Amino acid sequence: MLEGVDEVPWEQLGYWSGGGEAVAGLLREIASASPGEMAESSVGRLGGGLFRGSDRNEVYGAAPYLVPYLVELIGVVQQPSRGLLVDLVTDIAVAQPYRDVRDPWPGRDHAALARAAMAGKADELVRFLGDGSSRVVAGMARLLACLPEAAPTWVPALRARAEKGVKPTPDAGAAACVLAVAWLAAAESAEWFAGLLDSAAHRDLRAAAAVGVSLADPATDTESDTAVRLIADALADPGAVFERFEWDGDGLTPLGSALIRAEHRQRTVARDLLSRRGLREVDRALDIAWEAIRHWRAAPSELLPAVAELVRDLAAGPPSARRRRGFMRGPVESAVELIAESGQAAAEYADLLAEMLIGEPGEPWPTVAYPAVVGLARLGDSRCVPWLVAAFLDKAGQVKHLDAMDVLPSMTAHADALLPAMLKYLRSPRHGDPDDLRLLEALVTWGSAAAPLVSAIADRMQMFVGLALPLFGAIGPAAEEIVPRVRVLLDDERYEDVAAWAMWRITGEMGQAPAVLTDRLARGSGHLARDIGPLLEDLGPAAPAAVPVLWKQLDDAEHGHLYDRVAIARALWAITGDGDGLVAPLLSAITARPLPEEGFRRAAPALLAVEALGRLGSAAEAAVPEVEVIAYGRARVTERAVWGDEEYRRTARRALNLITRRPGAAAGHLPTCDSQELP
Repeated sequence: MLEGVDEVPWEQLGYWSGGGEAVAGLLREIASASPGEMAESSVGRLGGGLFRGSDRNEVYGAAPYLVPYLVELIGVVQQPSRGLLVDLVTDIAVAQPYRDVRDPWPGRDHAALARAAMAGKADELVRFLGDGSSRVVAGMARLLACLPEAAPTWVPALRARAEKGVKPTPDAGAAACVLAVAWLAAAESAEWFAGLLDSAAHRDLRAAAAVGVSLADPATDTESDTAVRLIADALADPGAVFERFEWDGDGLTPLGSALIRAEHRQRTVARDLLSRRGLREVDRALDIAWEAIRHWRAAPSELLPAVAELVRDLAAGPPSARRRRGFMRGPVESAVELIAESGQAAAEYADLLAEMLIGEPGEPWPTVAYPAVVGLARLGDSRCVPWLVAAFLDKAGQVKHLDAMDVLPSMTAHADALLPAMLKYLRSPRHGDPDDLRLLEALVTWGSAAAPLVSAIADRMQMFVGLALPLFGAIGPAAEEIVPRVRVLLDDERYEDVAAWAMWRITGEMGQAPAVLTDRLARGSGHLARDIGPLLEDLGPAAPAAVPVLWKQLDDAEHGHLYDRVAIARALWAITGDGDGLVAPLLSAITARPLPEEGFRRAAPALLAVEALGRLGSAAEAAVPEVEVIAYGRARVTERAVWGDEEYRRTARRALNLITRRPGAAAGHLPTCDSQELP
């Protein structure tokens, strides 16, 4: 067993947790675990070294080599962590490849190779559908649904296993197989789903078949009352078979996860559940509505009226229905947060958000006040100002529960009202560097409006004042009082580059900024281009000496990460005005899904790439189809981030206008799908 595992160069393949030697040891720990033993930690540690970050979105190059061993361990019937191993293989199947300086093969798609390795194990994987553990069967069905490349192999086996569940006894494995068929071959299986709707004795299997019917024609807006009721009833029932396994791991039942692909049916089910008032029904309704709004751009206009009505009904109920203290979330809080996170569509419900500001700002806030404050702040609504003032005065610790990047960027027009409280906050005892850095990042968006805070920020940061240089530079000439402290940092090798740029922004004197930045970039390593590139971009034609260095690093493997390539391409355009050779790296930054909502200390690199393509004008004509999808597609381009998606939409529409040289969208664009206008 585990033959050859010690010979695989795991560490060279990117595996990092505990070194390459740890892989073989962890696999043997898992294999030798007896029934009843807790092997979860071993599986968790094994997966921990295989992905970048806890969200497991990007997988290292070790994945294709690990897949055969994981499949082998799943086949050990007495092994207690088989279900967890199936989940780990599924995480690999849905991940994106990690491309960075750690990768010895830049551009190699580790995730695709891992999926090919899974397809190569087709016989073993199909056999697991007959396993005695419904947990393993359900997990395997979910895994196979993520491998459409081998659908002709999987679908007959999944259908055969599902048909064994057509009986009165609930069968989680059979229900999962129905959903897997819906994901892999919905249109081809429409008649089969219709047959299950008639023949399955158990409601939950019929509900899964109803989802299959929905996915068979996801664009239709004609609904079957029976199918909708079946799905809604299964979602509302805590004893439903779907509660026994996960699908996407996002907190929804597998039915809710599958419905994400059926835009109209998803919203119809959400409306059905929103019309009910049982606690379970409300919870599930908000879950489905959340996912609809976060995934589809047209969903807010259709669902928010019902959510707002729900808020009013629940708020009018007995006081016990509204948890006024602490941080226990109830349905009112969840519904208000849903409205607040729905982007510009929330503006229509700003009065309702303001009604949720109950109590006094300087006292401990009711839990419902937090999402209401954030929603109003995102809209730039002045009614949240007293609450933000109280937060920055640190009344009852409120500021610790607010993210400055959520509440400050849209409040620039109300800076004068907020500045006294923010000054008091900055002059109070330290609350921790992470909070301070988020505050500095948010204040960059204020520009010169943040000038009255300059001295307080410098005093607060003390020996780390260099971290505030991007803010001082963004403030510009209004930060003149800080010049002596910035000048000192010109001799500090940690900050000399940003200090030179900040001095230029504040004083207007170019000085040695181009030479310092160019030299720093040439001597740097790792991801320095993502920090220096934007500064050189700001200098523009004044930094021609940086051009050879930038071109050298554009396709260099060491600087091949998304952040670096976008920053370098933008700097080259700003300095030379020549877009030749820049469209491809910018275009490659916007094709993956989901696009990131935020970047590291500045806007997301994909968002910057969309903006840069617009600046290139007609030279970026090849990018029009991709930019059109971002601007006018029905589905959101971010993951669970409506405000971020709307920023992409605005930026993409501006970019199309510049590329096509005429107002409005480019010719042949997809029709606008949302009812609200974006400012």
